[in-house]
Amino acid sequence: MWTKPNNHDYAAEHDELRSLKKEDSYFFSYPFSYIAKNHGNDRYDDGVATMEVRVDWDDAQAGYVISYSVPDMHKIDPAQGNSDAQGFYDYGVYDRLMADLAGLGISPELIAS
Repeated sequence: MWTKPNNHDYAAEHDELRSLKKEDSYFFSYPFSYIAKNHGNDRYDDGVATMEVRVDWDDAQAGYVISYSVPDMHKIDPAQGNSDAQGFYDYGVYDRLMADLAGLGISPELIAS
């Protein structure tokens, strides 16, 4: 959290965050597993889909905005026990994305909420 004593002479929090900006945008692609066919009794066939994640700097928010899509979402059947894209992002992609961003020097404080 931004406070006056630790603001490194920036006039506002947004100015400090803007100074930490890296590139304008990033693109990531993450494979994840889903249930292609649920045979019951904990037996199922796996499928693999890819989530495309875009991370773009938004100057108005002084942070990176994350958007994602799953081009093959039409193949993923919720009736087989699958989640929606948000669920796959939350439980299968988010942690990998945060690790990749950290590796690029982008801290969580630079992610716009």
